[in-house]
Amino acid sequence: MRICLLVLASLLISCSDKPKPSPSVPVYQTMHHLTAKGTMFHFNHDGKLYLGCSIHQGGMGNGTQLIREGQENAVVVKKRVHQQRDLHVWTYDESSLSSADALPYQKSADIRVGDRIYILRKKERLAATVMATPAQTGSYHYGYQTSKPFPAGGWSGSPVFSARTGTVVGVLQTANSKTKATRGGFEALNMP
Repeated sequence: MRICLLVLASLLISCSDKPKPSPSVPVYQTMHHLTAKGTMFHFNHDGKLYLGCSIHQGGMGNGTQLIREGQENAVVVKKRVHQQRDLHVWTYDESSLSSADALPYQKSADIRVGDRIYILRKKERLAATVMATPAQTGSYHYGYQTSKPFPAGGWSGSPVFSARTGTVVGVLQTANSKTKATRGGFEALNMP
């Protein structure tokens, strides 16, 4: 009887120690417009839909039309509602883009060194690891590193998705190479 209780106790302990599975990482089709080389994405924040992108990609204003591969209608930008150092957030004509695949977002993103993140662009999921926080880098960027080189030209503004939280946590800003990037930085998305 005593052995049975010990076995049962060890089974209960081992079951409770199992790590929770990571939320699934979405496949996402980003958007672009003809005068910008980077990408944009839409996300859901408290039931409202927004577009996110980096400022250094170039001008975007009310009435800008964005193109999403595989979609007939253009996404029409409306009004800028939030700006950070190198990141801005816009409203858009919601009838021009389905809310069904908007990326989930939660306020006050929890980003930690060692987190597995994915940079999403044109239905690609590039795996990376958070290597440094802004305090460690001395800038406003979180540092990331990939296990394989990627052609980073045109990836600015791509959403950075956390596998641990299951939400978009930032916007890609920099890379150490346009053709064979392995490191770079992203800015956390901090919507009020």
